Amino acid sequence: MCGIFAVIEDKQNQAAQTVLAGLKKLEYRGYDSWGIAIKPMGGSTIQVDKHVGKIGIATTSLPDGSVAIGHTRWATHGGVTDTNAHPHLDCKKQIAVIHNGIVENYHELKIELIKKGHSFISETDTEVIAHLVEEKRKTMDLEEAVFSTFRELVGSNAIVVLDYQTGSVIACRNGSPLVVGFSPKETFLASDTTAFLNKTNSVYYLNDNEAVVVSKNERRIFDLIKQSYISFKKQTVDWTLEDTEKGGFPHFLLKEIMEEKKTIPQAFDSNKKTVEHVIKKMVSGYTPLLLGCGSAYYCALAAHYYFAQLGIDSKVVGGYEYLPFEKSISNKSIVFAISQSGETADTLIPAKEAKKRGAIVVAIVNSRGSSLERLADVTLPVGAGPEISVVSTKAFTAQLATLYAVANQYYERKPHTGLIRSSTQLKSKLKHWLNASLMSTVLNIAKRLLSEEHAYVIGKYNNYPAALEFALKLKETSYMHAEAFAAGELKHGVITLIQKGTPCFIMTDSGPSYGEICSSASQMKARGGYIIGVGPTRSPLFDEWIQTPDVDPRYSIFLNVIVGQLLGYYLGVGRGADPDKPRNLAKSVTVK
Repeated sequence: MCGIFAVIEDKQNQAAQTVLAGLKKLEYRGYDSWGIAIKPMGGSTIQVDKHVGKIGIATTSLPDGSVAIGHTRWATHGGVTDTNAHPHLDCKKQIAVIHNGIVENYHELKIELIKKGHSFISETDTEVIAHLVEEKRKTMDLEEAVFSTFRELVGSNAIVVLDYQTGSVIACRNGSPLVVGFSPKETFLASDTTAFLNKTNSVYYLNDNEAVVVSKNERRIFDLIKQSYISFKKQTVDWTLEDTEKGGFPHFLLKEIMEEKKTIPQAFDSNKKTVEHVIKKMVSGYTPLLLGCGSAYYCALAAHYYFAQLGIDSKVVGGYEYLPFEKSISNKSIVFAISQSGETADTLIPAKEAKKRGAIVVAIVNSRGSSLERLADVTLPVGAGPEISVVSTKAFTAQLATLYAVANQYYERKPHTGLIRSSTQLKSKLKHWLNASLMSTVLNIAKRLLSEEHAYVIGKYNNYPAALEFALKLKETSYMHAEAFAAGELKHGVITLIQKGTPCFIMTDSGPSYGEICSSASQMKARGGYIIGVGPTRSPLFDEWIQTPDVDPRYSIFLNVIVGQLLGYYLGVGRGADPDKPRNLAKSVTVK
């Protein structure tokens, strides 16, 4: 949700241009509108430039200055208009505010501020913050006014306040991500380190209820609970600038799909020492709960199937549906919380509640320094590198590979070697299969489906969660209505949806379920379905076939999901969608 970027003491006095460049790297966090506020070198008020629409090719004519803040918006309160775009100003245009999150009590605050003579011009919750700071500054200094304001806000929020009078920038966080970047003279604030990796890789991730105060002469961290400044330790980010560029690909989504031949093997081979600590708990009787939202939930479901096949009892639940199941969590539970960003509110909330009940929380994350990582007792970083496209691809498969590796390491404590061979086989075949030939095959099928509005995907056993993720990729990237079903569910009502020419995708593998899945395919074909098989073996039933390598059937999900990722990408491009920035979606969902 929303992207925040700020620079203090820009060495070229081109702060607005620096912020614009940073915001372009954060557009995946929100692209309804964008805006920048600067303290100009001349003049007597903060100047603002903000517009509806994507920031990709935008320019700004804001004047020179060394301090500026900026924002890309994913709308929550108020329509997508220039007026509702951030930054928002106080009455005197001396204070500018940008914000990520939701101020749940903004309406009550707004009523009181109006009574005190403040005028509002937007429909947003954010504008309340600027006026509240303005009101408090009548009796407080800047820092005290900002900190006091932040304590009054209900909800998960990160705010950045620019003060014209002092040229200071103060930022606070509670629940929404915020990271500080340090270079010798310049300071950066952003929702994600990718925004300033071209400037510095020295960072500090703000914790909940922490603030940073930055001016020409100071960079200090403030504890909002203890109400005192604290010492802090900077970290070095191991991502490179090249990781955040397209590298010759037309879109980040395609680049990130093609990187899976590297990121999946890496995830299988990482974290072995840390995993051993987790396994000891499982061996001693801790029951795993797999928790996630969206693609991360389908990852959890797939791992649940795989755990069961290895004799590991586990539970799985969507983070947004945790409450009815919370009493099943105890101090003998181990919660695998899965999130690419580590900032997903619907995953963080149940993870916190599980921890209160004594559970061990294991974070399966891609973005380092996240809220989930700091909350967790154990972190298993999946190491996929920056995932810039809103649609999750390499993070999903790296998360799944990480969970498979946990199960394998648990299982290999017994005298078995088969699973090691299975993962080695997948890694070897993946390297040669994910190539231009596969891309061409998928592209040709995408061309035939461009005018279709509905598609159905069926799978069985491990390929049921594969079907769910396959369908999600089609929905996210191309806006095609795609539904996934367990193959056995077909005859229990779903088959009424199949008509002549309906695209029907069949997720297959070389295991014992092949005959059953083909039987379901024949039922769809008998109703006129256009059958597209995905798997290692071609059936006479298939009108089209996308071949995948023959691997352990339990590992076929990795290959079948990649086909869905590629198909979604090509359909999205062909149908005029932006595959990196699908409408209405944001990379990190930090609100409930």
